[in-house]
Amino acid sequence: MRIVRIQSRICAGGPAFHSILLSEGLSHRAGSRYETILVGGGLEPDEISMEDFAASRGVSVRTVRQMRRSIHPWRDLVAIQQVTKILQEVRPHIVHTHTAKAGAIGRVAAYLTGVPVVLHTFHGHVFEGYFSSRRSDACIRVERFLAAKTDRILAVSEKQRSDLVYKYQIAPPHKVQVVPLGLDLARFRSVPSLRQGVGPLRQQLGIDEEAQVAVAVGRLVPIKRFDVLLEAFRKMKPNRKQHLVIVGDGECRAALEAQAVNIPNVYFLGFRRDLPEIYGDADLMVLSSDNEGTPVAVIEALVCGLPVVATNVGGIRDILREGMGTMVERGDINGLKNAINMHLTNPFRITDLHREDVFSRYSHRRLLSDMEIIYDSLVRTEARDRSESRMQMMSGV
Repeated sequence: MRIVRIQSRICAGGPAFHSILLSEGLSHRAGSRYETILVGGGLEPDEISMEDFAASRGVSVRTVRQMRRSIHPWRDLVAIQQVTKILQEVRPHIVHTHTAKAGAIGRVAAYLTGVPVVLHTFHGHVFEGYFSSRRSDACIRVERFLAAKTDRILAVSEKQRSDLVYKYQIAPPHKVQVVPLGLDLARFRSVPSLRQGVGPLRQQLGIDEEAQVAVAVGRLVPIKRFDVLLEAFRKMKPNRKQHLVIVGDGECRAALEAQAVNIPNVYFLGFRRDLPEIYGDADLMVLSSDNEGTPVAVIEALVCGLPVVATNVGGIRDILREGMGTMVERGDINGLKNAINMHLTNPFRITDLHREDVFSRYSHRRLLSDMEIIYDSLVRTEARDRSESRMQMMSGV
């Protein structure tokens, strides 16, 4: 059974990790009855490629460079033609698209080539916080049209499913199913339950063992609202014992660094791969986004034992359970300030029971099992419908 998996861009972020791990696990090499071809789009200048990570997992990526983040009618048309050519060559039984741009281009190409089974995963959505109301309405109409050509819509959280079915009416309830993210969390699980003195991060930044460190990880883009986080940290009037470490890169980095010039104890590390060591040396994880699907950084931090302060958006409520941290409303600078201050003043690690709970809920092994069940069900349904259609045609002759 051949699957073509189409991801908008194979760049640093949760959707790319998710797509790569699915492509690795659902392959003959891993003992699966499925074989996956991963297709990705062209990266923007501020994005970090994950193709080296894909290669390390035995996954090669076919790149359609015209499939880019921004909307560009002529370029998007060329991308549809190129993806259509790939589908004609591979003749997949299943096309599974991830994120908005790949979902539009991939599903149109799948329809044009008559692919039997088509799925789409919303890792987040762009209906709120990204565009003007007119453009957001246009996105909603496009997604409703595409959903009608899709056999199954997958949401990464219950909150997202509710938004897709009831708030934005993208698809009827029977067509939308929750499949949480699945990640390879083994290296985060091995982080010690208690912080071990002065680790690599504190050594690098000259932070002593008694100080408290909050860490925020993500793309430095407007929707992540690192500007709100910096303002909340500024209002705390942090002393030499309270520090904020920001890990990630993106289009807003220069503006954020300028905003932080007069805020003490703020550090920008750029893109890093040693996240277990960073989380292991910190006391708190903070997320200040206006919109999210299921943020990978929150899951990783919790598996390391870090409590989390996060805005109540997307799937955060599904991840954070009692004893794991604090939620605040998006854009609430004072609420964010108070929550960060509370956790840094009284630092703690979440329990091993909580760590194991998050690990089991978001394991990539669980994801692979979930997806095989869904694929098998849809392939069987499609085969049955095709058989019934043939019988009806024969009985009418």
